[in-house]
Amino acid sequence: MSQSCEATELAARPVVAPTDRLRVAHRKRMSHAYVTTEAGGRELCIYYGTKEVSFDEERLFAFGEQLVSQSSFTAESATSWGPGYDWAEVRALLEALVDEGIIKQADTAEDPRGGGLVPSLLPPSVCPVARSWSSAECEAITQALGGRAIEIGHLEAVVSSYRIAHPALDADGRQVGEANVYPEGLRLDRETEWRVCQYAGSRYRDDAPMNVTALKAMIKHWKPMMAALIEVRAELLNRLGRSRAGWTMGDLHTFSRVVLAVPAFPLMRGGGASPQPPLHPVLSSLFRITDGIRLTTHDMLFLSAERTRLPEEPITAAELYGFAERNGLFLSAFGVCAGPRPLIDEFLATVFDGIPVQGLDRRDLPAEVQAVLSQLPAVVDYGLLGLQVWGVSRSVWLAMSRATKALRDLFETPVGDAGAGGRLRARLGDAWRELDRERIAVDHERDVHHTVYADAYEQAWRALRSPAGPATLADRIAPGPELPRHRAVADQLRSILTSRFSGTQCGDPGGAPVVERIVEILGYYLREEQAVLASVTELQASINVLLDRPRPTRPLTVRDFHVTFAMNPPPISAFPYLLDMLEQELGVRVECTADTVEVSDRRAG
Repeated sequence: MSQSCEATELAARPVVAPTDRLRVAHRKRMSHAYVTTEAGGRELCIYYGTKEVSFDEERLFAFGEQLVSQSSFTAESATSWGPGYDWAEVRALLEALVDEGIIKQADTAEDPRGGGLVPSLLPPSVCPVARSWSSAECEAITQALGGRAIEIGHLEAVVSSYRIAHPALDADGRQVGEANVYPEGLRLDRETEWRVCQYAGSRYRDDAPMNVTALKAMIKHWKPMMAALIEVRAELLNRLGRSRAGWTMGDLHTFSRVVLAVPAFPLMRGGGASPQPPLHPVLSSLFRITDGIRLTTHDMLFLSAERTRLPEEPITAAELYGFAERNGLFLSAFGVCAGPRPLIDEFLATVFDGIPVQGLDRRDLPAEVQAVLSQLPAVVDYGLLGLQVWGVSRSVWLAMSRATKALRDLFETPVGDAGAGGRLRARLGDAWRELDRERIAVDHERDVHHTVYADAYEQAWRALRSPAGPATLADRIAPGPELPRHRAVADQLRSILTSRFSGTQCGDPGGAPVVERIVEILGYYLREEQAVLASVTELQASINVLLDRPRPTRPLTVRDFHVTFAMNPPPISAFPYLLDMLEQELGVRVECTADTVEVSDRRAG
């Protein structure tokens, strides 16, 4: 670091004097807990919105405990919060807390927004009219937003069943996904009442406001929502023996995904309608509140900064809420959770304990909701099949990550043809960074994903009324044997690649030719792709029968799967696909379906 940079950084740091008056910026946002580290040590963690401060020295625990109990204080007084604190040490702690925005100096202005209405943080919609998933619109939407037309019969392989209801409109004229509609290109502008959040906890007076319009709808339909939730819970727990004595992590995640598929079921019957009939607000509100469980269980299973949970681990309502609070899951870029704590507690009691709604039964529910619940066994099957499609289709990216790593290792040392090898090496490096961002680049993180996918697939298989195919994910996606047609593909690849890497040798101890190693890696990966594609095709066929939906006319490809990423804004849309990289850098086009593999030389002639 240069001297000028160091001077600028030092000048920007806050300076706290002994006589300064300090205050916790938003006291209700702060919480704390003692946690045990993986090494068995004890830490005091202070949570403030998405920020976390950890004290791992026992002598500083007293400082932390006093901090969370203060509203305002004089800086020097903090030296009396524990034994042996001198001003230099305390000043360093206070300046770090000021720098993080957790405490503020007295002359800092209060929140200028007050407690009333605030403007939306959402960018303007790019979607001029309401659009939804249907036979009439599916291909046009995916072509426009993802660059590839996907037939309605393959929809769940591209848009997970838990997301299908997102762009749908309810009878209040609001989209089910509100500010979080996926794909973003289908979100509509809607008049919305946004207010500064006044609920205690991580979201208190956050920069992002809360959607009061959605909250009012949820309160209005609360009892019917909980009554419908109880019925879905009972149907699913009847089938999930593992969680009858209490939810496991994996089964709670499955439950949330099944509930989110409930409004998708009527939307998808017969291939969907265009224009789409409005959903009852009971169904849209139930979706919005349950999505919080999906988000939280997803992070606990895949992304936790604390530790990733195993699917078979038990989970309580208190643990779920505490994790969401500590890890900023009540917050998003555009808004915070609008549910007051008493309603969240009642919702979680319904989910975890099955407490029925007093004074309300199915006959009191709106006719549209009764119609969906009357088909509940089929609705739950749809959610479970969608979960299986998700676990199987997502497994292909783990296989691609392994193949990308093998190719990257092969080209780690620049050798031979600097042109083709250099371009491919650079592209593989870019791809690796994207895989790392998606947390599937290294063995451990791939294992975490595979564990969740396998559990979701296998528990869904057990819970389906008529399960089909292998009972385990491993058997479902196992590549088939190498057949004569695969050897013919290998010969084609070998012939084309030889012209690209003539004379190049890899750095293996055995000195095997680069081309032979590339062919070996790609040959196995293509068989993995075919196994996944065959399985997803079979599962989609089951969904289409269940929904009485038009069957697709084109075979499914992993390029179709990739539309899932392409319909997102950057950086997610930059997620790589290995066969596209080979075409762009080496001019080798590979088209793979469940039954065929076609190879062509784009540079021929």
